Order: sequence, then structure tokens, then C-alpha cells
Amino acid sequence: MPLAWLVLVSSAVAILWSGRTLVRAAEGIALATGLSRGWVGFILVGMVTSLPELVVTMTGGGIEVPAIAVGNSLGSNAFNIGVLALGGLFAGKALFAELSTTHGVSASMGIMMSAVVLAAIALGGGPAIGSISVLSILIVVLYMGAAWLQYTVEKQVQEVRPRSPLGTAAWRAGGAAVVVVIAGVALTYAARAVTEGSGITQSLMGATLVALATSLPELASSWEALRIGAYDMLAGNIFGSNAFNVFTVFFTDLTYGRPVLGGLGGEQSALMLVGAWGIGLAAMALVALHMRARWRWRRVDIASALVLLGYLAGLAALATRSASI
Repeated sequence: MPLAWLVLVSSAVAILWSGRTLVRAAEGIALATGLSRGWVGFILVGMVTSLPELVVTMTGGGIEVPAIAVGNSLGSNAFNIGVLALGGLFAGKALFAELSTTHGVSASMGIMMSAVVLAAIALGGGPAIGSISVLSILIVVLYMGAAWLQYTVEKQVQEVRPRSPLGTAAWRAGGAAVVVVIAGVALTYAARAVTEGSGITQSLMGATLVALATSLPELASSWEALRIGAYDMLAGNIFGSNAFNVFTVFFTDLTYGRPVLGGLGGEQSALMLVGAWGIGLAAMALVALHMRARWRWRRVDIASALVLLGYLAGLAALATRSASI
């Protein structure tokens, strides 16, 4: 058990480092290519920072812990919105008023994809083609649609900026991605060992400790984006990561050998709660974004504070439910 905790913490530290490295590389790529920060945040930072979720969910399917896999995916979405709210509190300004409304596309698509996951859980995985659920295929289609729509709207509002040399940015981004993958595999095995030795349910482990650890790249990259004032990259990363996290369900079907959302057993209702929690938080953020919320009390961003309270309330509800079982 102590060794499992050591691996869990070490993997989390490695993932944290990679997230900070990535956002610096992404800023260099955006400046070199002329792409918007929002698009680079969605497609590059969002995808790479979600590699731990991909690795964990696929590994979780392969080692027969489907509730950890799905709980990690859905719990990470809730955690990511909590990270966005924290960013608003530390920004010292009304964050949602600073963001481009184009992020509403990826946020809405992420909510839609999460709703499909909840439907699949309720249907016991739904109809399947071989080992893959038809609803998992629908999730893939929705993710591709989200990527295309986000690119389209970002291109319409993209600002012309002077370009700079690419340098080593692409190599640094690739190196960060490799570290994320290796640490993600180690993290999953350590999480299973901790679960078996502590009695913590798979759904609670996946939605809390594992989700927190695999979301550390989002936390680190968001802090770095906040530090350099790249608010749209921060938001693009969060909403892009959430869409990609749901997208990983398709690959988990492949490693699990059958529709993973139909193999959750007694963890089914808990994971539906986690999914609803993430959808609710994303909806709160979407409302604040479209209202261009500027409410502040002293230096506190009220919209961000409300979203963070929503995250903490959901976490408390999940912990209470798990403790009562």
C-alpha cells in the first residue's frame, strides 16, 4: 500500500510538470502559426492535458476496473470546471467577461457529449457493433463536430498577430505528452492497488483522487496561462479537455472488450451522479460566459465563486453517498 501511494503521488508530480511545460510550448506554437489561443487551447493543450484521462480510462478498461475508468473521465470534467473557477478567483478580474464567447461552442458540445454518456449508462451501454457501443460511436462524431465548429468560429474572430519562429516549441510539447502518457499508466495501476487495499469504491476513487491527479495538467497549464494573461487559452484548454475526456469512452470500449458503460454494475447510479454534476457545472460556466458576467464583490469574481461552490457541493454529495453505501 505505501508503494502504491508513492507511485500515485510521483505520477501526479510528473503530470503537473508536463502541464506547465506544455502551455509555454503551446504559446510558442500559437505565435509561430498565427492560430488563435482559443483554438490552440482547445485542440493542442486540451488534447495533450487530457492524455492522462485517455490512458487511465483505456487502462482501466483493460484491467477490468470500468468504474474507475468512467469515473475518472466524468469526474475530471467536473474538476476542470472547478479549475476554471479557481482561475477566475485568482485573475483579479471578472474572468468570464474577458473570455471570447466562441468558447460557448465547445462548452455546449461537451455538455451534449456528457448527456449521451448518461443515456448510455441508463441503457446499460445501448446497442453495440461488436465490442463498441453505438452511442460511443456517436460520441466520436460529436467530438469531431465540436472540433470543426470550434475551428470555424475561432477563424471568424481570429486577430492578426506578428509571427515568431517555432523554435523548440513542438519538441517541448511532444516531450510533455510522452511524460503524461507514462505517468498516466503508472497512475492507473497505483489507483487500483489503493482501491483494493483501502476499501474505497471504484467510482469515488475515479471521480476524486484519480480525476484530480489526471487533471493536474489542466491545473498547471491553466495557472501558467493565467500568469501570462492568456485567458482564452485557459478556457480553450478546459472546455477542449472536457470534450476530449468524454471522447475517451470510445477507446475504453476497445480495451474493455464490450461497451464499458454497460459494465458498471452497482456503480451505475453513482457515475450518473458524477456525470450530472459535471453537466451542471459546465452549464453554470456557459451561462456566465454568455452573460459576460462582471459581478464582483471587492476583488472576488462572483460568477467564479458560485461555480466553485457548485463543485464543492457536488463533491460533498458524492462523498456522502459513497459513505452511506
